[in-house]
Amino acid sequence: MSPSKGKEGMELHSLGTTDLQVSSLGLGTVQIGMPYGIGQPAPPSDRDCIHLLQEAFSRGIHFFDTAAAYGRSEELVGRAFSGGSQRPTIATKATIVHPQTSAPLRGQSLKKHLEESVRRSLERLKCEALDLLQIHNTEPNWLQEDLFEKLGDLVDRGLVRNWGASTYDIEAPLAVLARGRTCCSLQVAYSLLDRRLEREVLPTCQEMGMGTIFRSVFLQGVLSDRLHQLPSHLNPLREAAIEAEKLAEGMGISLPELAFRYVAHSPFGDVTLFGTTSSEELQENLAAFSAGPLPADVIRNIAAIEVADQRLLSPANWDI
Repeated sequence: MSPSKGKEGMELHSLGTTDLQVSSLGLGTVQIGMPYGIGQPAPPSDRDCIHLLQEAFSRGIHFFDTAAAYGRSEELVGRAFSGGSQRPTIATKATIVHPQTSAPLRGQSLKKHLEESVRRSLERLKCEALDLLQIHNTEPNWLQEDLFEKLGDLVDRGLVRNWGASTYDIEAPLAVLARGRTCCSLQVAYSLLDRRLEREVLPTCQEMGMGTIFRSVFLQGVLSDRLHQLPSHLNPLREAAIEAEKLAEGMGISLPELAFRYVAHSPFGDVTLFGTTSSEELQENLAAFSAGPLPADVIRNIAAIEVADQRLLSPANWDI
């Protein structure tokens, strides 16, 4: 399918081999639904959040990522885009674990849980079918036939159009890819400091035609001016981020712009997500994308930056 133009000229294209039309940039909405990130800032008012969502759409962003677990995010996305003549592609997520034990649900419990989660998401998002349902924080041992059967049933019944997986680290995305084309999209954490997926995961996605969605571009604030607020036990992250900051200064740009352009112009991704609660940051990220890919020599210098303690590339290990 040939690309079409979004409202401000951003090209729309298919997400992998699906018929979903997406923009190269997408808006992640966890920050409008609940406190999130370093310092856990509270989200703005409902009115301000809805205005921001609509502004992003008017500026050409055609992909919005939310989740049932993101507080009031689904409800706000639904309110922002209900009743309009045009609607963006909206992806949401469902957990499949027992709320008390965190063990993966199976059999009838899984079927009931998924159905209830999808029904609630449809109600909040004010739509008849979910464009993309992603299994939230997918673990390798969750990828069983009963899960695929339940998701296939939701698709057959017209409640879900496509389904994918949202993952962390390396083992989980590799497990998803090992299942072949069962899953239509993969959402992964990817940044100029966390380049581990470039070795195997991202090239395999590209070869398979699997839709690829990037998140955590700024590594939850490490690749921003907040890097100097990191606690001492995250010094390996700070030191690597300072190296990247020096590269940015050498180009006359900010560290966030360097981080954003590295991921948003990666040859591997279909959509690069960013989260924000301000119109100013929205415009800054759009401008950074418009500035184009980073020069080849800068990309080579980024490839030489290594985080001494690789465990810290996963925020789950930060202990803050």
